[in-house]
Amino acid sequence: MLLDEMVKRERSLHGARRRELAWLEQILHPDFCEITRSGHLVTRAQTIAALIKEETLPEMLSRDFQLVSTGEMSLILLYQSCDADGSRAAMRASHWLREGQNWRMVFHQGTPAENAAPL
Repeated sequence: MLLDEMVKRERSLHGARRRELAWLEQILHPDFCEITRSGHLVTRAQTIAALIKEETLPEMLSRDFQLVSTGEMSLILLYQSCDADGSRAAMRASHWLREGQNWRMVFHQGTPAENAAPL
């Protein structure tokens, strides 16, 4: 099922693979950019540089994944997240493009959601 595949790809960026340069280069589209939870626009290069330098992995919980089709080769994955202690709740959206058999993230945004229900 496509939703399961996309959740697996998204969650790979929440765990140990987020520090693997080869994986990041594969999964992040060359035109990738992100609007961070704090409102900063960052490039693919900035994102990769920051992730591979992380010394501790954040413990992120996520739920309520939904797919929005934006075309045959394009979709948006929506979900909620928070840290393991329930702090830093956010609404998140990732735009994915299909290239051949692979899906690559081209855009991500995390927006604070202070009134979100606990995960």
